Amino acid sequence: MFRRLNRKHRRSASTALLGVLAAASFASVAAAVTFNVDPLHSSVFFKITHFDTSNFYGRFGRVDGTVTVENAVPTALAVRTDAESIDTNSKERDDHLRGPDFFDVKQFPDITFKSTAIQPGKELGTFTVTGELTLHGVTKPLTATLAKTGQGKNTKGVDIVGFETTFTIKRSEFGMSGYLNKGVGDEVTLTVSLESAAQ
Repeated sequence: MFRRLNRKHRRSASTALLGVLAAASFASVAAAVTFNVDPLHSSVFFKITHFDTSNFYGRFGRVDGTVTVENAVPTALAVRTDAESIDTNSKERDDHLRGPDFFDVKQFPDITFKSTAIQPGKELGTFTVTGELTLHGVTKPLTATLAKTGQGKNTKGVDIVGFETTFTIKRSEFGMSGYLNKGVGDEVTLTVSLESAAQ
C-alpha cells in the first residue's frame, strides 16, 4: 500500500510540475508585446555636411512601424519612413531632394529597416540591433546601438515605450551619388527616436 501511495504521490508531483512548466512557458509567450510606432511622437532627423564647412540638418515627417518587446527587452524592430515627407524648411530644396538627384521618391517611396537580431548592448539599457536598411531601392546590412529612453502610459492608459538610435551611413553606397562633388557630403548621420504604444 505504501508503494502504491508513493507512486501515486510521484504521479501527482509530476503532473503538478508539468503544469508549472506549461504555465511558465505560456507566461513567457504572453510576455511578448507588439507596440505600434506613434507617428505623432516619433522623429527621424538627418545630418549632412555642406561644402565641408557646416552641418546641415533635416527631418522626415512621417514614420511608422512596430517594436516587439518581451520582458522589457526589444526582440524585433521594423520601421518605415516616407521619403517624400523630407523637410528642410525650404520647398524648393525639398522638391529637389525628392527628385532623381537624391531620393527619387516616385521610384523609391519608402526607407525601411527590419531587424534580424537584437542582443544586449555594452551599457545597461542599450541593445545591439542588426538588420537590413533599404534606401533608394538598395538594401544593405546595418548594425546600430539602440537605447531605451523610457516607458510608461499615455493619456489613454495604454502602455508606451521609447527607443532611440543614431547611426551613420554613406549615401553613395545606396546609389545616391548626386552632388557628391558639389558641396553635399557623402556621410549621413540619422537619429531615429521612437515612441510606441501597445497594440
